[in-house]
Amino acid sequence: MDLTAKYAIDKDKLTYRIIDAEAVILNLDNGYYYSLNETGTKIWQYINDGKNLSEILASLKAEYRIPENKLKNDLLGLVKDLERERLVKKK
Repeated sequence: MDLTAKYAIDKDKLTYRIIDAEAVILNLDNGYYYSLNETGTKIWQYINDGKNLSEILASLKAEYRIPENKLKNDLLGLVKDLERERLVKKK
């Protein structure tokens, strides 16, 4: 996955709220609910802010004392899952 890629939340197909640092997402197409933990919610917000994957990774590195390779794998895994569930789309 290209770290310069940008993704966008597909706001026409979902609605979401952030409650106690966790995102709760409703896919309007299929009626499924999703929830993201605190870190996943930060990634969700960075996507919403228009950051590319490299910028998101840099922000996560500044916040967490986790090896970069682990952060990168977790970030790419989450974005892949969000894309598969059609919650985000590549710009």
